[in-house]
Amino acid sequence: MGLPRRTTGLVLAAFLLCGLVTAPATAATAFKVLQLNLCNSGVAGCYQGGLAVGEAVTMIQRRVPDVVSVNEVCLSDLPRLTAAVGATAEYRFAFARRKSTDSNIECTDGRGAYGSGIIVKEGIRTSGNGTYTAQDSGNEVRAWACALSDVRGFTACTTHLSTTGTTALAQCRELVPATVLSYDPTGSATTRHVVVGDLNLKYSPGSATNAQNCVPSGWFRKGDGDVQHVIARTLTFVSTQVYAMSRTDHPAFVVNYTF
Repeated sequence: MGLPRRTTGLVLAAFLLCGLVTAPATAATAFKVLQLNLCNSGVAGCYQGGLAVGEAVTMIQRRVPDVVSVNEVCLSDLPRLTAAVGATAEYRFAFARRKSTDSNIECTDGRGAYGSGIIVKEGIRTSGNGTYTAQDSGNEVRAWACALSDVRGFTACTTHLSTTGTTALAQCRELVPATVLSYDPTGSATTRHVVVGDLNLKYSPGSATNAQNCVPSGWFRKGDGDVQHVIARTLTFVSTQVYAMSRTDHPAFVVNYTF
């Protein structure tokens, strides 16, 4: 009669030990966003003969981002920048328009249309671009571009907003959330989105043009301490870094997330 009692005890001990062993947690996936403003139109005083593009390529290669937003660039700059992101990377361009002629603003020296680009490392399934209803009294018509990624189904958008604060805030509210969400084919509350760019708005609590006033419920913002921001949804924030750039008047801004 003793043997069955010992066997029962061993089985019970094994059962209790198994209860202490849990399946390993799924590792979080890193997701990195890089924001750049390269001042490469050839018109502004911060232009340095196109050298900002090479500096941006080096920054991309060192930081290895999943998404890159780049403002104040020429359309001819995008292939080089996209190649630096990766072999599968693709871009969408936001064409800045000239109000007086209803034509694209052109970079100097025949370098093509001027505007902003969104680059997605894993490629793009669908994308679009457009201009805002709200515009200031200047001659530049501000624009946006959005892309749905080809593999993981997140949406990434870039923009460069008006230098008039009230107009910039109105433009930002046009983009977030309605335009961004229009690129989510599922309509799901769990789809990841990042809106990246030079918003020409600062985090300034109490100000009518506080950048935070553009952040809808359920979204969150991270900034570089000045005018560059990322507004995101359904991502876990990890950290930010700001890196000096010598060939443009804006630093490189990195936001690290996981999901």
